[in-house]
Amino acid sequence: MKDRFFILIVCIAFLIRLFSFVFTAIVNPDGVIYIHQARAIYYGLWDSILGCGIGFLSNYPIFIVGAYAVVRDWVIAAKLVSLLFGTFYLLLREFFRNQIALLACLAFALIPVFVDKSVDLVRDPVYWFFLVFGLYFFVAQVGTRNRLYLILSNIFLLMAAWARIEAALFIPVAFLYLLFSGEERKAEKLAVFAAPIAAAAVLGIASVMIFNAGGDDLLRIHEIKARVSAPLIQFQNLRAQLSELMNQTPGSTVPGFLHKARNLAWLVALGTIVKYAVSAYFYPFFLLFLIGLAGIWAKVRRDRRIRYLAVLSASALILLYLYVLQSWMMFNRLLALFILPSFILVGFGLERTIGFLQARFKVREYIAVTVVCILMLACALPKSLNPRETDKLVFKQIGQLIAEKEGNDKEIKVATALPLIRWI
Repeated sequence: MKDRFFILIVCIAFLIRLFSFVFTAIVNPDGVIYIHQARAIYYGLWDSILGCGIGFLSNYPIFIVGAYAVVRDWVIAAKLVSLLFGTFYLLLREFFRNQIALLACLAFALIPVFVDKSVDLVRDPVYWFFLVFGLYFFVAQVGTRNRLYLILSNIFLLMAAWARIEAALFIPVAFLYLLFSGEERKAEKLAVFAAPIAAAAVLGIASVMIFNAGGDDLLRIHEIKARVSAPLIQFQNLRAQLSELMNQTPGSTVPGFLHKARNLAWLVALGTIVKYAVSAYFYPFFLLFLIGLAGIWAKVRRDRRIRYLAVLSASALILLYLYVLQSWMMFNRLLALFILPSFILVGFGLERTIGFLQARFKVREYIAVTVVCILMLACALPKSLNPRETDKLVFKQIGQLIAEKEGNDKEIKVATALPLIRWI
């Protein structure tokens, strides 16, 4: 029975993503950059890798090169990498019996932001894949002496950080956990966990020498520094700018509003995080998340693995909050940094919901599971089964027309706004 349920979930997740794969009208603008880098790697044009608008190389273009060797089409190769990277079952199985783990996997597979980005040409699916496995191996080794899992955890976390730099947050948090968790053989575990970092440092130095680039740029050290210092600087600048605006509109209600906004800007940033967290989780699943919060403190005190994931979730929220203070922007996909370690709360919410249905309506567990499954599908499928980016199809048609008239053997100059040039 469980094997059939697992296969059913995999098929549902794959078919939803296949629909989005087929009915996404145009490549997202960032995808052009990653295809450019992948082509530069494939043809050995090393000087061109960093000459496409970004000063770093993630592991996503490298995976695109591997997929291109099979399908021989750059766009399809990039989409396949995004489509095939994704799993969550093993981590959930550490905390829940099979039915709940599978049901939580279905919820994860149906979250619209994960469906959308799994067919876009972005680094996120690769980052999710490695981050989830990094979390799984770390959680699985808690309370054991499994050195291999510690090493694998760090390797996967490093690969996740290579894809998206914010995943690097989880590495120092893991060190702090090992340092203060009270587990046996603390020094040995710290040394084993640190071993892949030493190897990565050697590879990083080698890459700086190969690409003849500054270490700060290629290894994105400057971004890590900025994430620490820039939020406070930008927040102070914002308060100063609001003070100036207060004096430019005397005799109206605007100065009073700006005065309040200046003092409560931190609360606006907090509200931004909450708003996007609810949206990214998707409203029905965020309700399960809230239900799962009941009794969480007892679970945190009792289970060191849950304590570790709770610390990661809190750290992720702090980092995202600092990002808002720095840029005053947020996107649903960035909330994956919080969703992935906190998703066990959805599992706890499903446990409580199924238990309530069994107790309230006197039904067997498989009936309650079936009802919840149908409700999740009914809520999520209408959101995901829609053609995407059809309004931008005209840019693809413009690009194809230009290619037909001018050919592909020379540089073609196009006068247009910067955000549109990549679509064309």
